[in-house]
Amino acid sequence: MPERFSQIKESLRKPKPSLNTYIYPFEAQDPNKVETKNHPVSHSGPFKGAIDFIVPLETIILAAHSGQIIEVLDIHDQYGNDPKFAEFGNRITIAHPNGEFSQYIHLKQHSAKVKVGDLVIEGMPIGQTGNSGWMTEPHLHFFVFKPLPDKSFIGLKPKFKK
Repeated sequence: MPERFSQIKESLRKPKPSLNTYIYPFEAQDPNKVETKNHPVSHSGPFKGAIDFIVPLETIILAAHSGQIIEVLDIHDQYGNDPKFAEFGNRITIAHPNGEFSQYIHLKQHSAKVKVGDLVIEGMPIGQTGNSGWMTEPHLHFFVFKPLPDKSFIGLKPKFKK
């Protein structure tokens, strides 16, 4: 019973807010009007706080905060509505001040405009959205997180600039 209680408690946990303030990670006339979705499976557990921005294919992705690129994967062109496609999600991960990281998933194959080690400034184009990984429709999966001492991580609720 305690394990089930722990699972229920975790499912109700709201993510803590980020310390950093981010811009919206894509080009749009009014980012506040872009539809968002939160998938109950892929946005659960440590992934709470992730946001799916419903944007067209080839939308320019922007660094949501200044930092250093620590991961770039943009070799895949496989995608589908099944968890088996999760490993094919093209992504870019940026390390930011305050120990926070942002991750941008479902990028177009070969669209990364950055490489590991690059320093980026807020608003700098870093790639484009595309069909890659576990997805049902074109979108940008944006995730802000903080590593934990046990090498796991916890999702944060990103604070966006007004």
